Amino acid sequence: MGLPGRLLGIDAGGSGTRVVLLEGDRVTELTAGPPMNALLTDGVAEKLEKIIRDAAPDAAGIGMPGIRFPGMLAGTLTERAGCPVVVTGDGETARAGAFLGEPGVVVIAGTGSGATGWDGTRTVRVGGRGFLLGDEGSAYWIGRSAASEALHWVDGMGGSAALCQAVSSATGVTLEELIAKVNTCPSKRALLTVLAPVVTALAETDPVARRIAVDAADHLVALARAVLSRLGPLPVAGTGGVFTSPLIWDRFAAATGAVRPLASPAVGAALLAAREAGP
Repeated sequence: MGLPGRLLGIDAGGSGTRVVLLEGDRVTELTAGPPMNALLTDGVAEKLEKIIRDAAPDAAGIGMPGIRFPGMLAGTLTERAGCPVVVTGDGETARAGAFLGEPGVVVIAGTGSGATGWDGTRTVRVGGRGFLLGDEGSAYWIGRSAASEALHWVDGMGGSAALCQAVSSATGVTLEELIAKVNTCPSKRALLTVLAPVVTALAETDPVARRIAVDAADHLVALARAVLSRLGPLPVAGTGGVFTSPLIWDRFAAATGAVRPLASPAVGAALLAAREAGP
């Protein structure tokens, strides 16, 4: 692709941070970093600076969930790390990886959810509001829905015995203990995201779990359609752990024509770094 030098791509996320080094057409996976979110993680700049310094790239690109002032963080890291650094939302890096820099719409469904589209001129972002105000269809949303249905079963208000048992088994605590943990430490989203694959597996036999999975897929479809309604026809891709569920992926792809990404968000971050590295 004629890319200049050693380009570092960092894809931060709620379950971990993927790091790759792109040299020409060769992609090298580097040691993963800790979970990071600009709104929820302390010491983000220091953690990212260490990753960049250890890799010693010519330029670095970072996709970060929860980022609201990327220019400020980019300036700080450029000064500290000794190389040009571009910082953007995780949607932009996911889109750049999914279509190798070409126009398109990408829907992210990992710990959180959101969608970003680019038609070559305009960028549109929807969702990505965080676990308290949004993230519909995400792993956290699925886990929270499952926990709520388990509690409904205990209260005689719905849910299912199978889902109730699955929630307790997967979390390793009683429902009362889970209530205390989630309300005491709401930012520890892994308490509930661990339930997402349990729900999608149980959806094969349990109607309540299936309804949660179908609703998740429909929320992700709505994200894609919201972007397309403003940008017009574009290819769609879906990325993130939630899409490993065949039920969710098939429903999402059938409604949007979505394809799997050509490359990872971390590679997309490295591609965005190329413009900072110069010729």
